[in-house]
Amino acid sequence: MRVLTPQLETVAASATALGTAVLAGVALHAAAPTFALYAIIGLLLAAVAGGLAVRFRLPVGRSRIAENRLRLLESAVIHAHDAVVVLDAEVQAGLGRSVLYANDAFYKMTGYGRNEVVGRSLHFLRGPGSDPSTLNQIRVALGAGQPLRVELQNYRKDGTPFWVDLSLVPVPDPSGGAAHWVMIQRDITDRKRAEDALQRSEGLFRGIFENTSAGVSLIDPSGRFVSCNPAFAAMTGRTVEELLALTPEAIAHPDDWAAQVPLMAEIRAGMRDRFHLPCRYVWPTGEVLWVELSYVAVWGPTGEFEYGLGVSLNVNERRRLEDQLRQAQKMDAIGQMAGGVAHDSNNLLTAVLGNLALVNLPENDPNRALLATVEQAAVRAADLTGKLLGYARRNQLVFAPIKTADAFDEVIGLLHRTLDPRVRLVVQVADDCDPVHADPTLLTQALMNLCLNSRDAMPEGGILTLTAAVVEVDAADEDRYPGDSRPGRFVRLTVSDTGVGMTNEVQARIFEPFFTTKGQGKGTGLGLPMVQGIVKQHQGWVTCDSAPGAGTRLDLYLPPADPSTVSRAILRSPASAPSSAPQPDISRTPLPRPAQPIVSEELVTDLEPTVSDLKPTILLVDDESMIRQLGQVVLNRAGFQVLTADDGVEAVDVFGREHDRIDLVILDVTMPRMSGRDAFRHLLEIDPTARILFSTGYSDEHIAELDGAVGLLSKPYRPHELLTAVQSALETQPAAG
Repeated sequence: MRVLTPQLETVAASATALGTAVLAGVALHAAAPTFALYAIIGLLLAAVAGGLAVRFRLPVGRSRIAENRLRLLESAVIHAHDAVVVLDAEVQAGLGRSVLYANDAFYKMTGYGRNEVVGRSLHFLRGPGSDPSTLNQIRVALGAGQPLRVELQNYRKDGTPFWVDLSLVPVPDPSGGAAHWVMIQRDITDRKRAEDALQRSEGLFRGIFENTSAGVSLIDPSGRFVSCNPAFAAMTGRTVEELLALTPEAIAHPDDWAAQVPLMAEIRAGMRDRFHLPCRYVWPTGEVLWVELSYVAVWGPTGEFEYGLGVSLNVNERRRLEDQLRQAQKMDAIGQMAGGVAHDSNNLLTAVLGNLALVNLPENDPNRALLATVEQAAVRAADLTGKLLGYARRNQLVFAPIKTADAFDEVIGLLHRTLDPRVRLVVQVADDCDPVHADPTLLTQALMNLCLNSRDAMPEGGILTLTAAVVEVDAADEDRYPGDSRPGRFVRLTVSDTGVGMTNEVQARIFEPFFTTKGQGKGTGLGLPMVQGIVKQHQGWVTCDSAPGAGTRLDLYLPPADPSTVSRAILRSPASAPSSAPQPDISRTPLPRPAQPIVSEELVTDLEPTVSDLKPTILLVDDESMIRQLGQVVLNRAGFQVLTADDGVEAVDVFGREHDRIDLVILDVTMPRMSGRDAFRHLLEIDPTARILFSTGYSDEHIAELDGAVGLLSKPYRPHELLTAVQSALETQPAAG
């Protein structure tokens, strides 16, 4: 609202006096009313538009000069770009103040004609968008005789809205009242549209600024934060208000700040436009958050550095996933290596254990004890190889539904013999806990390994707890689990202790093969990697929670058994589960178990042939000459005729010539030139009824998919295990037979 200044009051007073004098001097002139009206308009227009004191001197006898000057003012009003309206001071009953005069600009602005305006109130300009409060302001000002300036939305004759900057000025009469009102309206529609667009744009960018997940910050030339959004404050572990009192150095990691300082200096000096940098923000709690920082200069109108604009992206999760991927790739590479080493070791151990079994010494021979020691060492080596296979996830699985209580009973039965009396054992199994779908032997092995680790972590005694419960893993909770987790229903087997615990650095490496915190000779570093490998084979995952002095908790998440399978199966403890449990397409011989001393080994030389005197012919295919030689000796002594081949190519060639008399093919899976799987297909093309017994140092997941195989012989094997597998294979009807 504009208030009249003393200068404007002087002008208004002059206008009133002059208007009175003009009316008195030309009272007999027919055009006196129009003349006086124009004089008033001209004087007030000058007053409102610029506050200029327009003064006319009307000496006696010079009224024509005054008339000319007033006509000049009339012309200015008529041709003005702003709309000028003169209103009657008196209010008509219910109709408002009538229009006495309006210039051409008003008619052009509103679209109305002169005969539609003069004598009417301006209420016809109102519409649904006219602000009631502004209209009330106008009413109050008119009633009080006070000048007013407002912005109002009016409506043209065609109904289109337009905005005006409206000024109201009273024309006082000699008594001090309002004789008329002059209203000046300037069309500001374009300006209002620009303001609205600017406001919408500012609102849009303010919304983006406030709600974007990227952290945005502004730094002034002195190096202080002058603005930031909530996302940036959250990335630093502080509030917006706290940040505005700090500098970037206060939140940056010292190592990263040293790299940022020269880059920011180069930007302020105009040597570069921007930089991108991975860096860390340090929270008041000491927690560190990784971000990708993009920093750019904002230059002022004269080219001076005005602000530094920083945009930070939270990459903590991405870096965690990248670390997991690198770790998984490293573990996979080590697993591949471990699987290869285990395969070759099993070949060697097959030769060692097999040839030891062929040695026949008298009861009193002093070398028997030495050979028994060699055999025990070989058995331990086979156990170590089994752990490597467990880590490499190439163990052979025989799945069955297992009650968790039975699994715990089996572990406790084995554990009691090695447990310190000062360690208290607690077992908790939820009443509604589902059976797990697992290999009984490997499940026992994994739980036993965890329990032994817990025992070793409590040299002074403590509490070892085994718990089992069903959990629902929701997609929203996946951040709590490793990358190989998935939503669904799982059985969680927990082994926890009150032992010494582990640091974060140790926890990060516990699943690395050969990493151990135990003393020299007290651990191989394969226990936990083996557990992880077994659990992954079961389509599950492992989590660890530990802290120094607070004990350790390891959770195994395993899929529950299929209810339909449980209803048909007899739930057994791992100890009672037979090795011939339901299997996929082919049968499997069990992994080697610790042997009795060699003095009690049943010698192959004492075995009678287990088949008829027809002397079946066996084709033994293996790339290891030691395996071929051992197998030939064992099978020959058992009464079989033996043909040998050292790879798949030779096996196909021999079988192509001799398949009519070959009763069984013992086929190694991994060989040079042609693998056992490829040779298997070629052999079946030659004779679809061929009996083929696979032999391997580790299980291959594709073997079970090959129709026509009659079994799988696991290395390392003893002579009697070889003969048992051969006899079983010869008694098995081939799939195409």
